This record gives sequence, C-alpha cells and structure tokens, in this order.
Amino acid sequence: MTIEELRQRIGPDVQAGTPLAPLTTFRIGGPAEFFFEAKTADDAVRAVRVCAELQLAYYVLGGGSNLLVSDEGVKGLVIRMANRGVSVDGDKLLVDAGATPGLAAMKAAEAGLGGLEWASALPGTIGGAIRGNAGCFGGEMKDCVETVRVLADGRDADMTNADCQFGYRDSAFKHRTGLVILSAVLRLKPGADKAASQALMQKIVLEKKDKQPVEYFTAGCMFTNWKPNSPDEINILRGSLDLNKEEVIPVTAQGTVPAGWIIDRAQLKEMKMGHISISPKHGNFFINDGRGTASEVIALAAAVKMKVRDMTHGVVQFLEEVEYVGF
Repeated sequence: MTIEELRQRIGPDVQAGTPLAPLTTFRIGGPAEFFFEAKTADDAVRAVRVCAELQLAYYVLGGGSNLLVSDEGVKGLVIRMANRGVSVDGDKLLVDAGATPGLAAMKAAEAGLGGLEWASALPGTIGGAIRGNAGCFGGEMKDCVETVRVLADGRDADMTNADCQFGYRDSAFKHRTGLVILSAVLRLKPGADKAASQALMQKIVLEKKDKQPVEYFTAGCMFTNWKPNSPDEINILRGSLDLNKEEVIPVTAQGTVPAGWIIDRAQLKEMKMGHISISPKHGNFFINDGRGTASEVIALAAAVKMKVRDMTHGVVQFLEEVEYVGF
C-alpha cells in the first residue's frame, strides 16, 4: 500500500506518519501509518469503502478524548471525523459526528430546546459520545438520541435509539464492527427558557472545572463506575475501605458507585508511574505531565486495579472506560 494510491482514491490530503498525540486529550501515542481528515460524511464514506476494497485496516477518530493511543502508533488509515455541522429542525437537533457536544448544547439553548445542557461539559465529539453513551451531570446520550445515520458494512443506514442498544457507557457501536457514525438526530424539549439553559450550562462548566483536573492532559475518566450485584457487596466494600458507620457510600442514578470515590477512599490518589499520576482532585483521572507514555498509563491502571481488587477481596474489579487503540 502506498500513500500515492490512497491519495488517488481517497483524496490528496491523505498523509503518512501523522503524529496522533496532539490529536488526543491525553497527548500520548505514536503516529498513524496513514491519516485522513474527513470534512464531510461523504469523505468518511469514501475513505472507509476504499479501505474495505484494499483490505486496509482503519480507525475512526473523533475528538481524541477517552482514548489511549499506543506508543507504537496505529497501523492502517486513521480517519478523523471533522464534519461539524449543527442545525435545528423544530424540536430536533441535526448534528454531524464531528461536532462537539459543547457546540450542540449551545445551539440547542439558543433555539429554546432543553435537555442537552449537561453535554456542555463533555469533551470529544458527538459521534464518540454516542458510541460510548457518554454522560455526566445527570444526562446521557441515550436520553436524547432519536436516530443515528451510519455506514453499516459499506451501506448507508439509519439506526433507531433501540437499535443502538445503549447501556452504561456502552452501545452497539462498541460491539459491532463495520459501523461508522456519520450524524445523528437528537430529539429535545421545546419551549425551554434560553437564559435559564445558558445559566445552567455555565454552572455545569464551572462545576466541572472545580471537580476535575481540566487544566492537565487527561483522557477523562479512566475506569467505569463499579456496579454492585448485591447489598452484601456494598457491605464488603464498606468493610474493606474501613469507612465510618456514618459515611454514606454514594450511588449514582445508574446504581453504580463512582470509581473516583473508591480510589479516593482506598487512598490511592497521587499514585504515580513515571510521568503519569492519579489526580489529587479526582481519583478517576490520570494526569500526563507532558512526557508520559502509553506503557506508563497501562502500568498505573494495572496497579490500581490490582490494589482495589485485593483490598476488596475480589469484589471490586475495575474496567477501563478509556479505549486502547493500536495495541
């Protein structure tokens, strides 16, 4: 496979050896073998179809959050979604996969559409948020997605909310190969007060700055929250962390215990591997000081998982929320 052949079939902007670290919020990772920025859905469709014809591996990149790229980089073609259109149609928001959640939330508020204010705090892109059923501050993508336009095994198709099979930080897109998110229709709540929505968005952004290490290079939450299977497991957690009887174990609306809270109570904050450390502000955020490597992230994640597992007698076993790419 040559760069000239890809440029001829996909477009002249295909590059070779493009550094990926600057395109991720973690600022970690090696180069892409080949790289193409899809400014429209048609660009992405063409690139994916060419990869299929040439039997060339590809990876679709969004905003680079919740992502850890291998130090060795990524083989094949990395397609970065840069289609960023957002428009209003009645009580619906039409959003391209490469649009940021913050822009979508702002456009919705300006149009008097409520229900997306929480997304003003989300990093990345709408496509990535749908894929991971991203959520924060009481909202999740599954609550507003009506349909998703996808490229499914080379064919253009629409998926309903039910088709997406949303779960906690999960969806069909994580389990079915050959699905590429191109755009989505979000159904929101008409008649929202514009000023109230904007005030809520500002409050959420400020709260995020207060609770999360937004001033550092991070990938977002490292682990998914832990979901207990029974009250007995909650009691084991309490005993393992030597909590006071008066201390309430926080439980989210999804029935999970925040991973950051567990890491904090396990006294693992500020644990460090090389140039990667756990944030003193939020236990579920790993911080890169600017010189960190993917291998250091993996080593620190493994150490945290082992310590928490051993401390809780195997009851709490963390799973990464951050996606590993190129490994």
